[in-house]
Amino acid sequence: MNKKDGENWIILIILSIIWGSSFILIKKGLQAFNYLEVASLRLIIAFIILIPFVTSSLKKCKIESLTSLIIVSLIGTVLPAILFAQAQTHLNSSLTGMLNSLTPIFTLFLGVLFFNKKTHPLQFAGLIISMTGTYMLLSPSGFNGEDFKYSSLIILASVCYGLSINIIRNNLKEMQSLDIAVITSFLSAIIPIIYITNSGTKEIIMKISLNLPSFYYLIVLGTIGTSIAIIIFNHLIKRSSAVFASTTTYLIPIFAIIWGLIDGETIYKNEYIAIIIVLFGVFIMNRKK
Repeated sequence: MNKKDGENWIILIILSIIWGSSFILIKKGLQAFNYLEVASLRLIIAFIILIPFVTSSLKKCKIESLTSLIIVSLIGTVLPAILFAQAQTHLNSSLTGMLNSLTPIFTLFLGVLFFNKKTHPLQFAGLIISMTGTYMLLSPSGFNGEDFKYSSLIILASVCYGLSINIIRNNLKEMQSLDIAVITSFLSAIIPIIYITNSGTKEIIMKISLNLPSFYYLIVLGTIGTSIAIIIFNHLIKRSSAVFASTTTYLIPIFAIIWGLIDGETIYKNEYIAIIIVLFGVFIMNRKK
């Protein structure tokens, strides 16, 4: 392994730690704020961090790309942020992180279903393996309707991510990743700003002042876990490849589990087995012919 490869692995691990930590940060934010406030503040903070890039990114944006960017901002940013926060009002952060690994599965499935993506039998085999692991993950200690209800929110968020990724690949492939991130962040902040304003800006400010520790977690989530993570991810793709950068899919659940254990969460034996099966299925799906 040469020096550049070693540096790439260090960046990859740092990025996985950041994204794997986002679930515990959401959990800490929910200790003082409701799930809509957590999602809104996260997106607003993320946009504030990316403001320096807005002007240059908007200049590069073409009118024909605007519809796709709006869709990506809604289904790839706003809705998942709300769904993850709402799900974690009931689910452990570790389980949420594990369910997040379903994103590549829905990316493939929706790509084949709606975007004429070519596939091969090995990918379908991986899909079946991952679905088996998913079933185990949803019922670690016996099927629970309430758990399934909130787990379904994470599954829906993964579907949103999968659809968003396909739209980016097919409709926005000529745009730079950073420009897509900046513009969608700008668009994604509109609804949260309206929500915070209608909820009472003074009340929210007062709530923040009385719950600064929880708000600090949201600052970290919005800055490092959202904006800076995107910049690091784009940098990693330029240094290595998209395939190498996608390895975060396998590492994020590991760090989500670690943070969950540190925070005293209970993780069942079946969940460990299930996430290994899910990730093995994702690995098979990503294998070349």
